[in-house]
Amino acid sequence: MDFALLSASSAAPLLLALPALFLPYLFRRRARRVVVPSLFLYEGLAASARQGMWGRLRLSPLFFLHLLILLLLILIAAQPVVRSPGGSVAFVLDTSASMQARAPDGVARVFELAKHALGSRLATIPEGERIGLFTSAPSPQKIADTSLAGEWSEPSLDRLLAGIEVTDTPDPSDAVLSVFFAQLLAEDGFQRLVFFTDRPLASTLVSSAPPQVSVVRLGEAGPNLGISGFRLHRSPFFPEAVEATLRVVGTAPAEGWRISLEDAETGQELQSLPPAQDQTFSFADVPVARTYRARLLIEDGLELDNAAHAVLPELGSVSGLLVSPLPQGAARLSRIPALRLDQVSPQDYRPDMAARFPFVLFHLTAPDSLPPSNAAFVLPPEGNAVFPLGRAAAGPDITRWTVGHPLVRYVHFPLLRPAFGHAFSPPAWSTTVVHATPGPLILAGERRGYRYAAVGFDLLPYLGRQNLPASILTLNLLDWLAGQAGRTPSLTTGASLSLTGQAPQVSGPDGQTVPVLGRSLSLLKQGVYRVTEHGHQRRLAVNLGSAEESRLGRPLRLDVSTPTQSEQTAQRPVWPWIVVGVLLLLGLERWLVGREEGRSGNGA
Repeated sequence: MDFALLSASSAAPLLLALPALFLPYLFRRRARRVVVPSLFLYEGLAASARQGMWGRLRLSPLFFLHLLILLLLILIAAQPVVRSPGGSVAFVLDTSASMQARAPDGVARVFELAKHALGSRLATIPEGERIGLFTSAPSPQKIADTSLAGEWSEPSLDRLLAGIEVTDTPDPSDAVLSVFFAQLLAEDGFQRLVFFTDRPLASTLVSSAPPQVSVVRLGEAGPNLGISGFRLHRSPFFPEAVEATLRVVGTAPAEGWRISLEDAETGQELQSLPPAQDQTFSFADVPVARTYRARLLIEDGLELDNAAHAVLPELGSVSGLLVSPLPQGAARLSRIPALRLDQVSPQDYRPDMAARFPFVLFHLTAPDSLPPSNAAFVLPPEGNAVFPLGRAAAGPDITRWTVGHPLVRYVHFPLLRPAFGHAFSPPAWSTTVVHATPGPLILAGERRGYRYAAVGFDLLPYLGRQNLPASILTLNLLDWLAGQAGRTPSLTTGASLSLTGQAPQVSGPDGQTVPVLGRSLSLLKQGVYRVTEHGHQRRLAVNLGSAEESRLGRPLRLDVSTPTQSEQTAQRPVWPWIVVGVLLLLGLERWLVGREEGRSGNGA
């Protein structure tokens, strides 16, 4: 610690002290005379000492007291400060979804513990040190950066912490946090960094962590299950048949919990399932509702990831390409209302055409190689290069089929009687879905990310209810090829939603209007949003859906390289204390003068 004087460029401290200095003298009266304040030092000299040039100077104690007061006034004008080792510290508060986990008391949340710990640290920072306050999720950002630590009174500090809210978004990656921490230390000039989180520092990093970085862990990690994926599928060809699939991650007891699928608007339970060994759940033939909510009925560490939402997909048409030598081939499928087909002849077909459509139907023909798109081959010709043919038979009987495959859903195979069938020699990457007397009759498989199917009998023309088994098989085939066309888009918390139109409006999961700045909106809360654009309202389901965030207490792996920084000092002004000292000395001086005047009066 050392003492320093600043430039006397500001007279504010002296102006504050002068009224207190002169007030006692303005009211000091003796008989028929007034003491002039500017001459009070001269008054302390004895009369005999003031008369002769070579007279002996006798100084009273009041003179030295006055002189001390004057020197202190000059010192106040210089604004002295005390320099002590200090610096700057950055506080980073974890605002990710896992901070909503239950605290050890089972009542509070870990985030509340973190804010309390942060407030306690802020209250102990000496005045004059630089303080930075940051949050980590959905992306690191600054809340406050100030060197006036003394101005953070308890009410203002409470307001500041109350304004920080935890989000439903997952943590940024450890790599992003590492870069952010390194930037605060290297580029923003902070000497220390304190991170308040629910995640412990990885054991391998405890001894090698840089001394400038401190990780304050709050809470304890308990068992937890979470929904990492919730999807609805509504086929354009079976609009009343809704399917739901979801994936559960984490560890939990084998019994004592279940999955509930509900109508999100009414809260009515539609279906429920008990625990599954692989924790993958499928709901078939779900009643139609506008929005759905899946819930894990369990008591675990984090309640947020026990729920997920989905919105019923809107009905629309599916486009495709038909390659057929029959001029009216597309017309034979025109009875399917949701299907829009473009047709070309085998001679006009080029492989680049397939990339423009979700799927391609090859009827009575086949290209030289598999197209770069989902495709089905209906009764391909002999000698084709993609699905080699085997035996042929008139009126083949269906002998077996793969239960549970999407192609055989709702099909009553005993009633399916093709007039002619040609069996296949299945490629190694394909699976036999339907087997008949001559051999494999329907094949399906995936290759290079595309779906391919082959049917060894003719499905055209589409006859609807007149040939129900074949019609359902055709719809299953189209639905399987269309793939994600009937699925709701997947949105996760932390993503940015692009908006269009004039003055778009957004309502959050709680029904409150969400302020929209610009043309994008950060989705910070889980639930169903209502977005109004161009006068049309749509619903969007936003879910946490993060397997990593559901794994409470996962190790924090930081890689922070910090530069060598020079020592900083904190400057604390001391002139206010000198002003207090001057006032006390003035009081003492007034007492001494009054005492002397009393003695003089008694002597007279």
